[in-house]
Amino acid sequence: MSIARRSDQGASRRLAGAASVAALAAVLAGCGAPTTDSMAGSATAADPGRIAIGDLPVAPTRGLAKGLTLPLDGYTVTAAEGYVWQSSVQQQWRSCMARYGFKDFGPPAVSERSVADSVNTAVGRRYGISDIDLARTYGYHLPNDAPEPPRWEPAAGGESAVFTGTGVEVEGGTYKGKEIPDGGCRGETKRLFPLPQTPEANAISGRIFEDSRDDAKVVGAAGKWVSCMKTKGYDRKHPLDDLDELGIEVSSPAATTGEIAQAVADVECKQQTNLVAVWNAQERELQESAINSNTEKLAAEVAVKNRETEKVRQAYQTAGNR
Repeated sequence: MSIARRSDQGASRRLAGAASVAALAAVLAGCGAPTTDSMAGSATAADPGRIAIGDLPVAPTRGLAKGLTLPLDGYTVTAAEGYVWQSSVQQQWRSCMARYGFKDFGPPAVSERSVADSVNTAVGRRYGISDIDLARTYGYHLPNDAPEPPRWEPAAGGESAVFTGTGVEVEGGTYKGKEIPDGGCRGETKRLFPLPQTPEANAISGRIFEDSRDDAKVVGAAGKWVSCMKTKGYDRKHPLDDLDELGIEVSSPAATTGEIAQAVADVECKQQTNLVAVWNAQERELQESAINSNTEKLAAEVAVKNRETEKVRQAYQTAGNR
């Protein structure tokens, strides 16, 4: 997913859920070469060890949004669940490939840092930028301090053939006389660990967020923020103004001094008006009401998600105990 977006909130509030998981789906589906850049985190050439699931962050770890959560978080696929899912998928790839003699099958391991990066981006910017330290360094740009994850694909020949289930090395569904799974090791893994999906919860979350913008208390806090920005010399209409229309190009290599100054003023005014906390509290109320109104649909969806993620959690914990 490109991180250059017209609105800073548009780049953020969808990244931890749908975007990262959709990118992982492309790996299993075989859309292009398998890569591990989908979690937007750094990677290493070998699994650096397993962090305990309970130690993975579920809320922003910094800024005005630190610790903030929402009721629908329990119904959607979180960044932590995405990390655990991808780690288990990669482990299953390696286990399957080893059965056919590929002992050093090497997709780079996804880093647990990607979870904090994803949460701090998607949730930490849900109501606009909210971290004064990042604003002073990057303006409205997303941080670029994480190293680019390496691109990876299986080696041509037998390795690729066994992984994908196709190639001249595969004859009658076998490789060197040994039957391979339908779709290769990638297909086997896709069936073992299907991608968790929560379209109903995602749709409700998106709708409620838009509704929350019109909540009276949010409108009031946003109005105070506008007034605060005016005292600092910025004629803004809303905390989630289209940045392009403000002349701020977040796709540029780095923030200008003018962008940084406005970003710092933005966060300072959010702090002075308590905007982030007010907005989160009102969105929480709206989400709780929506959950009560959609109990049956959400319960059915989350039950499927929980079954799928529990299998992944067990595989992750088993691999970590070896």
